[in-house]
Amino acid sequence: MVALAAANGAERWRADVKGEVLSSPAVSATEVVVRTVDGKLRALALADGKEVWSTEQQIPRLTLRGVAAPVVVRDVAISGFDNGRVLAVSLTDGATVWDSPVSPSHGRTELERLNDIDAAVKVNGDDVFVAGFQGRAAMLALDSGQIWWTRDLSSYRGVDVDDDQLYVSTSGGEVVALKRRTGVEVWRNDQLKRRSLSAPAVAGDFVAVADLEGYVHWFDRTTGTLAGRVKTGGDRVTNAPLAVNGIVYVISDKGDLVALHGLPIAARAAKAQKAPKQAAPDAAAPAAPASDADGPTRSPGG
Repeated sequence: MVALAAANGAERWRADVKGEVLSSPAVSATEVVVRTVDGKLRALALADGKEVWSTEQQIPRLTLRGVAAPVVVRDVAISGFDNGRVLAVSLTDGATVWDSPVSPSHGRTELERLNDIDAAVKVNGDDVFVAGFQGRAAMLALDSGQIWWTRDLSSYRGVDVDDDQLYVSTSGGEVVALKRRTGVEVWRNDQLKRRSLSAPAVAGDFVAVADLEGYVHWFDRTTGTLAGRVKTGGDRVTNAPLAVNGIVYVISDKGDLVALHGLPIAARAAKAQKAPKQAAPDAAAPAAPASDADGPTRSPGG
């Protein structure tokens, strides 16, 4: 682990966490929390990188290659593990606050029993949302880890949530919306099957996902209709898009960073109503090609 000064990039400290790191760390006011592939969750002092505490979960012999990024909320760090459990620990000393078995393993073979939670949980208010591979999507209580509801879904990319719905990119390439409070399915779109989708990101009226060819697709949050797509350069995108104030930031696996925005559905409808009617095209003139970017578009300079 390496800490750099935000102002000029100068190295502040460097620490050996004794394990491979495949996900981003979580940073609190005083600690940096990191997951390693050996099933350990460690906290380092933000000031000097010295280890403050460590805790671990037993992991199966066969797992997916990937680990969930920890999330810091209030005075706890929360992370999913390769055994289908979600663990919350105290930031102060690493003591277990709660430990919930979200996705118990099933089947007779090691392949059938894979139940990794390889994506970060999403915390919204007092609720924690999570999804696991060959397991479940679930809502848990932040204070106790009590499971309020579960739905059978398989995902290794992750989820996003708004005030009303939870969105999941499944391992098969479907995008699914569930009611946040009950887990009841609202819509499911299977138009992007087997395209190795990223985690979803809520952006205004849309839910955005990226795929293995570098396309970013926008879905109507209400209906699940595919509203538009943009090609960002042709390189695979596996990291979750980041949505901030309606702008979606996407980084490809080759390191290209693109900023995209979409015209909100209500604004697009109003714009269409105000647009002047065009004269019928000359029958001899060739028709203009359809554009993939009708809807979500690149931002200036993106």
